[in-house]
Amino acid sequence: MKQLIREDGTLPYGYQNGPVGELNFLDFGLKAPFGRRRSALYKRLKFNRFHFVGLLAEEFMAGVAVVHLGLIKNGFAYHFDRRTGALTEVSVLSPWRAAIRPTPDAPLSRIKTAALDLTLSETGVDCHTEKFSLKADFTAPHPHPLRVVSRTGYRGWTYTDKRAPVSITGTMTVNGKSSNIASPEVLALTDWSAGYMRRETFWSWASSAAMLKDGRSFGMNLAAGVNETGFTENMIWIDGAPTHIGPVHFDYQENDTTGPWHLTSMDGIVDLTFTPEGHRDEKVNALVMGSLFTQLCGSFTGTLSPPDAPPVALTKASGFCEDHFARW
Repeated sequence: MKQLIREDGTLPYGYQNGPVGELNFLDFGLKAPFGRRRSALYKRLKFNRFHFVGLLAEEFMAGVAVVHLGLIKNGFAYHFDRRTGALTEVSVLSPWRAAIRPTPDAPLSRIKTAALDLTLSETGVDCHTEKFSLKADFTAPHPHPLRVVSRTGYRGWTYTDKRAPVSITGTMTVNGKSSNIASPEVLALTDWSAGYMRRETFWSWASSAAMLKDGRSFGMNLAAGVNETGFTENMIWIDGAPTHIGPVHFDYQENDTTGPWHLTSMDGIVDLTFTPEGHRDEKVNALVMGSLFTQLCGSFTGTLSPPDAPPVALTKASGFCEDHFARW
C-alpha cells in the first residue's frame, strides 16, 4: 500500500491529487522544538484521529463519530428532529474499545460498547444505540475529495480528507420508528482528520450538503484554526466540481454560539449566514486534557461567487457549524 510519509521521514505538504494510502505516522521524524527526536511511544500517544459522518435532510440531521486521542477514545451518535427540536443522542468514553485505521481513503473506524456500537467504513455507516440506529450505504464515490496535509505548530502536521455531498441509501430507526432513507432527499458528508496538533487547538468549522434549486448538487467545507499554514481546507463543490476558497472568517458570539453566524472569505467567494436550529455540546475539564465542543445543526443562506462563474444563491441549505477548543 502507498504511504504518505516519505522514506526520509518527511511529508509532501499541500493538496493531494489522489489517494494517499496509509498515514504511516510512526515513520515521521517528529522532534521536540529544539531538535530532540520523539520516541515511538510519544508519537503513538500524541497522534490524534477523528472520523465523522453527517446526514442532512429537510426533516432531520444526524451525526456519528469515532474519536481517538492517545489513551482516550470516544464516540457519539445523535439525531436531531428539525420539526420538533428533539435531540436523541448517545456519547461514550472508552479507553480500549475503539480504533481508527490510519487509511483515510479506505477508512475503518470502530467503537463498540454496550451503549454505542458504531462502524464507519469506506462503504457506509452501521450504528446501533438503544434509541437511534442507522444503516447507510454510500452509493457512489465522491469525484473530487479534498485531501490536504499542512504544517501545524512548529513540528507537527495535520491531514484532512473532506467529502460533500455523498449519496446514500439505507434505513434509520429513532425511538422505535423505522424509515427508509435515500439521496437526493438525504445527503451525507464525511470528515476524516488526523495529525500531530498543537497542545492547545481550536477550530471553527462549517459544512453543508444540499441540492440547489436548479438541480445541481452542492457541498461545502470551511474551517479556521488548523489547516492554514500555506494551504486551507476550504472548498465548495458544485455538481462535484471543486473550487478552492481562501481564508474564512467566522463571525459569531463566542459566549452564545446558538445565535446567527456570518461567514466570509478573504477572496470574496463566500458570504453566508448560518442560522442554528439545535445543537449538542460536551465539556470536559481535566487536569492535563480538556475539551469544549459545540456542534450546531441548521441552515446556510447567502451567496457564493466562484471565479469565472455566475453567483450561486443558497437558501436554507442544510449544514453544520462547530466551535471547538481542545487541550491534549
